[in-house]
Amino acid sequence: MDSTVDPLDTQTEGVRGAALTALRGWAVRRDRLADDRADLMAAAWWSGTRTVAELARAADVSRDTVYDDLRARGIEPTDKSAAPPDRLPPYAPLDAAAVRELARQANALVRPAMLTERPGWLPSAAWHLTIALDRVGALADDSADIDPDRRAAHAQDLAAHLEMALHRAQRAWNELASDRELAAWSRGRTDNALGQGEMVVGHAEVTLIDPDTGGPLIVRIGTAGGGSRPGFTVLRADTPLPLDVDGADHLAIQTALQSIGRVLNGRRDPGADTCDADEVEAAE
Repeated sequence: MDSTVDPLDTQTEGVRGAALTALRGWAVRRDRLADDRADLMAAAWWSGTRTVAELARAADVSRDTVYDDLRARGIEPTDKSAAPPDRLPPYAPLDAAAVRELARQANALVRPAMLTERPGWLPSAAWHLTIALDRVGALADDSADIDPDRRAAHAQDLAAHLEMALHRAQRAWNELASDRELAAWSRGRTDNALGQGEMVVGHAEVTLIDPDTGGPLIVRIGTAGGGSRPGFTVLRADTPLPLDVDGADHLAIQTALQSIGRVLNGRRDPGADTCDADEVEAAE
């Protein structure tokens, strides 16, 4: 008996599972249609649309339905003066179950686009975001019986999937913009930060450890001051190293440097004394 699994059968089974999941998601959405419509109706009201007839036309429902939906969300549509257009909806904490259901629906929509040998950057980014959204829902669950270690693992997973989505987005941005445009964006963001009184990382030095020799390799990171790409990332090293930087690398490096700058700005204390030599040695 041949036990070899046909890849086509495996892919077909994956598509079938995704289709069934999407169908179940539709059933859930169908059951929530009235609640969803009421939420959307309230959002339109809060954004400044105060004409019941206009809301009814937009939702293709009767005026009575508009009244019912708005009142179900704590809005009295006959008293327009009670809620001015610039008033925000009342605060409500995240609903863990609702967020996770939204994540499941998003996942069902995205999954078929991932059933290929090499998913594109857009479905890949969307895929990681759906998982991140699920982790948000898990973290929003404040049940006392949830293991703190498990909650910490959800937070770690959230950060990891957001990082992967960012990586895919940077790759996409690199495809859609020239190096010159990316350099201008980076330089503009640096200038804006300086204009707001923030410190920025102008240059950085990174020590890489060679896994074969254990020796250090010093890489200096800076930005071009002129040429055809002012503001683009430049790498320099004392020993041979591939130093070509493409647009996606530039975005990743600049994002990392900006993150470091944000952390260091948060540590600023104009009244604090400078650290002494022992503290510097300890930090190193």
